[in-house]
Amino acid sequence: MIGLIARRELLEFIRDRRLFWAGGIILLLLAIALLVGWQQQRTLNAERAAAQQLDYDDWVSQAERHPHDAAHQGMHVFKPEAPLAVVDPGITPYVGSTQWLQAHRQADLKFVPAQDATGLQRFGNLSVAWVLQVLGPLLVIVLGFNAFAAEREQGTLRQLMSIGVTPQRLLLGKALALSVALALLLVPAAVVIAFVSLSGLEAGLQYDTLMRLLVLFAGYAIYLSIFIFLTLAVSGRTSTSRIALMALMAVWITGVILAPRAISDLADRWYPTPSRVEFNNSMDQELSKTYADAWQASFGVSTRWGADLPLNRWGEALQVDDQAGYLVADRHFAELWGAFDKQRQLQEWSGLVFPVLALRSFSMGIAGSDFSAHRDFSLAAEQQRRLMQDLISHDLIHHADVLDHQHFTYKADSTLWKQIPPFDYRLPTMEAVLPANIRSLGILSLALLVSFVLALASVPRRA
Repeated sequence: MIGLIARRELLEFIRDRRLFWAGGIILLLLAIALLVGWQQQRTLNAERAAAQQLDYDDWVSQAERHPHDAAHQGMHVFKPEAPLAVVDPGITPYVGSTQWLQAHRQADLKFVPAQDATGLQRFGNLSVAWVLQVLGPLLVIVLGFNAFAAEREQGTLRQLMSIGVTPQRLLLGKALALSVALALLLVPAAVVIAFVSLSGLEAGLQYDTLMRLLVLFAGYAIYLSIFIFLTLAVSGRTSTSRIALMALMAVWITGVILAPRAISDLADRWYPTPSRVEFNNSMDQELSKTYADAWQASFGVSTRWGADLPLNRWGEALQVDDQAGYLVADRHFAELWGAFDKQRQLQEWSGLVFPVLALRSFSMGIAGSDFSAHRDFSLAAEQQRRLMQDLISHDLIHHADVLDHQHFTYKADSTLWKQIPPFDYRLPTMEAVLPANIRSLGILSLALLVSFVLALASVPRRA
C-alpha cells in the first residue's frame, strides 16, 4: 500500500511537471555552482602553491645580511583550500588566505576575498552547499505542499480512508514519494560532485575526501528529510493547498532566510568579540608590561634596547622577548577564538528550531572550511614563525653576541636561511574532524525525529 501511494504521488509530480521545472532549476544552479567553485579552486590552489614556492626561494636566496633584518622581512605562508571547499566554501570568503611570518608579532591572515565583493554577497555565495541549504527546502515545499490539502479538496482523501488506508501508511507513502523524487534529482548530482571533488587528488587524500563526502551527503539527506515531514505536517493541518503553500513559504522565509542572520547577531551580542583595533591595543599593552618584566628578570633593566644593555647580549634579549611574547599572544588569541567558538555553539544548538543552522555548522566542519580549519592553519603558521624566530635568535647568540660591540657587523648567509624548512601544511583528517561535528549531526537527527512526530500527529484521521 505504501508503495502504491508513493507511485501515485510520483506520477502526479511528473504529470503536472513540477518535478521537471523545479528540479531542473535546482540542477542547473548546482551545475553552475559546482563549475564555478571547481574552476576557482583549481586557480587558487595553483597560485598559492606557486607563491609558496617562490616566497621560500626568495627567503633562501636572499643576500648575506644580519639575521634580525631577515626576521623582519620574514616570509609568507599560503592557506590551501580543502578539496570539499568546492562544495561548501564556508567562511573561506571571509577570512584571509595569506599569513606574514615576521619578527616579534603573530599576524592574522590577510587578503580576505569578501573585502573585494559587492553587497550582493550578504545574500550568500552561490555554492553547492548554499543551493541545497536554501533552495533544497523550497524544492520540497513546491513538490509536497498539497500532499494532503489537495486530497481533501478533491474528495479523494475520504475515498482512501474508506478503503482502509491508515494515516500512518498514507504519511509514509507520501514521504517515500518525495524522497524518491529528490533522489532522482540529487543522487546523479551527488555522483558528479564526488567525481569533481576527487579528481586530481592523491590516493590518501582521495580516500579521506570520499569519507567526508559520504558523511556530508548523509547530513544533507537528514536535513531534506526534516523538511519533507514538516511539509507533510503543514499540508495535513491546512484546509486548502493555497493556505498550505502560504504557511510553508512563511516557514521557509523565517527558518532559512531570516533566522541565520538573526541568530548570528544574537550570538555576537551574547558573546561579543573585540574589534581588530581593540584586540591589538589590548595585546600590545600586555606585551609591553610582559617585556618589561622579562627584561628586569633577565637583565636587571626595565628599558628595552637602551644603552644599559650591552650589544653582546642583544641576541639573548631577542630570545627573551620572543619567549615572553609567545605566552601573551597564545592567551589573547585563545580568548578570541574561544568567543568565536561560543558563538558557533549557540548557532549550532539553535538548529533544534532552525535546522539550517545545525546543517551549516556540520557542512562547513566536514568540508574543512569552518573556523576550526582556519584556526588549525593559523596555529601551524604560527609554529613556523616561532621556529624561524628561535633559530635566528639562537644563531645571533652564538655568532653575533660573541662579537661584542661588533654585533651588527655579523651577516648570515644561505646556510642559516636553509635551516628553516619550507612550510608544509597538511589538512586535518576525517578522523580528527568528525568528533567535533557529531553534535551537529545529533541535533539534525533530533530535529528529524521531532518533525516526524509532528507529521504523524498532523496526518488527517478523517476527511
